[in-house]
Amino acid sequence: MKQQSKTWILLVSLWIINGSSFLAIKVSIDTIPPLLSSGIRFLIAGSIIFSIYFIRRSHYKNEEHIGWQQWKDTIILGAILLLGGQGLLTWGTQYLASGISGLLNSTIPLWVAILALVIFKKRISKLMIIGLAAGFSGLMLLVAPSLGSGTLSPIGTAALMISSILWALGSLYSSQAKLPVSMLASSGMLMISGGLIITGVSLALGEYRDLEISQISGQSLAALIYLIAIITIVGFTDFYWLLRVMTPSLANTFAYVSPVIAVILGALLLREPVTIITIVAMCVILTGVAMMVTTTGKDKKEKKEKNLKRQIQK
Repeated sequence: MKQQSKTWILLVSLWIINGSSFLAIKVSIDTIPPLLSSGIRFLIAGSIIFSIYFIRRSHYKNEEHIGWQQWKDTIILGAILLLGGQGLLTWGTQYLASGISGLLNSTIPLWVAILALVIFKKRISKLMIIGLAAGFSGLMLLVAPSLGSGTLSPIGTAALMISSILWALGSLYSSQAKLPVSMLASSGMLMISGGLIITGVSLALGEYRDLEISQISGQSLAALIYLIAIITIVGFTDFYWLLRVMTPSLANTFAYVSPVIAVILGALLLREPVTIITIVAMCVILTGVAMMVTTTGKDKKEKKEKNLKRQIQK
């Protein structure tokens, strides 16, 4: 019961935290190059988390040995999940409004389900399909007005779609990868690896030439600090923990709810209009999420009952 309550608390907090990330990213890259901003963000956050692990590991009775295999899988995951998923998202956001970035990012659960079916041959239940369809339909209701007006940037849109696919792929890979048991160690290693890769790509592309330290605004700096402290350290660690205790599809339901949060923040902070279509889309999206949560819960219960029957038979 406690485990279930903790899971729900972390899942809801992840929805809210990630919903505010798109606005923070947009503000941070206003005066800081996008990939450099993303690389710095993960390097600092990862260093803090891994330092906490390093200090606390002396208190563990059985100290965990971190070998090359774990570092290799972490580096691979850092390239896919952070460079491809987050780095490309940050880079693409410079061409799009923060709300649109959030909406395009909400295709992640759909890609998780599709890739799981293609790569791992995982069966998708009928209710899960309906939930995914409902969520995607709600997304289309939100995005349709922007698509119809032709205001979306092709480069930014392509970047966000590719980043969503890579994030989904990284989520699935993480369930198969050999990573440290310690959440602090694996999260810290992943962020440091991903941060170094993103920063390396930023330097290779020459983003530093566009950096004017004296021109960095207080708002961009504050947004970067928020991204490091709240979005990355708290939000990403929550997501990483959820990936380990539940299915990738359920852990990634934040991609459906976060656009709703983004729309609300846009209305409150940027005075963006909220139409009837937006409200209907929110309801459809949340219905899809509810279906996915219900399906996952039933699957886990059925799996436990099957395992119990097998143990009794033995």
